[in-house]
Amino acid sequence: MKKITLILAAAMTVLVCACGNNQGNKKNSETKTNVEEQYIKADLKIKLDSLVKEMGRLSTPVIVDIQNGELTLTDKEKRNKPAYLLPASKADEAVTLNEKYRAVVMLGCDMTVAQLYGMPVDSYKQAIAKLQADINNPAFGNAQSEGSLESRIEKFYNESVKAGTVNLFWEAVVAGTIEQLFIITQNIDKFLPCFDDKAASEVSYRFILVHEGIKSLIPYHPELEQLQTILKPLEVINATNTAELRDQLLELKGAIENARGQLL
Repeated sequence: MKKITLILAAAMTVLVCACGNNQGNKKNSETKTNVEEQYIKADLKIKLDSLVKEMGRLSTPVIVDIQNGELTLTDKEKRNKPAYLLPASKADEAVTLNEKYRAVVMLGCDMTVAQLYGMPVDSYKQAIAKLQADINNPAFGNAQSEGSLESRIEKFYNESVKAGTVNLFWEAVVAGTIEQLFIITQNIDKFLPCFDDKAASEVSYRFILVHEGIKSLIPYHPELEQLQTILKPLEVINATNTAELRDQLLELKGAIENARGQLL
């Protein structure tokens, strides 16, 4: 019995030592992984920072022109109300956080167009306020604060990084990009003159930047693959001037509308 007890004791000692070594190895492995992840994330942030800064420098005709009072309508034009705007009630269909981010931006664009046509916008304001309350992210408030478009985009992005919601920042960017293209295609004769050749060429550049941002985040946020799929048919946009942009938008009108429908 004594011999058996000694054998068991020896076995337990080996087991404890083995477990201790495994835990140590596991801890070392975890530490190494954490360090690697920090380097990856730091490198990724530098890349995303650069992409966002570039986006902020790009011109954003139509919506910004309306907000700045540079794009106006005659009384006759205002009488022909647009039927293509999302109703404010569309906000009720936004269930996930991703959808709520998309809805805020898309409804915001449509509200701007509604204001251009002298349409009532109280329902839009209420719907957007409710979505923002559900999201509870101060980044949206900063994005709407005063300052240049570049500074507002960077504020929105930086707040998203702090909150750990940088993936949702890109959801909002994609939603805004597609909704604005959709709006342009619905009244191209009125809205395309807001573009000069430089602004037209920047449309395709914006797609490149957005694609790079999403692709970089997919390893951390696989759900962003859906955005890549939605944007895929629009990657052929490569206009270098307004004439080319007009032709491409008219050709892709159905694809843009389909992409919009997939977002919300």
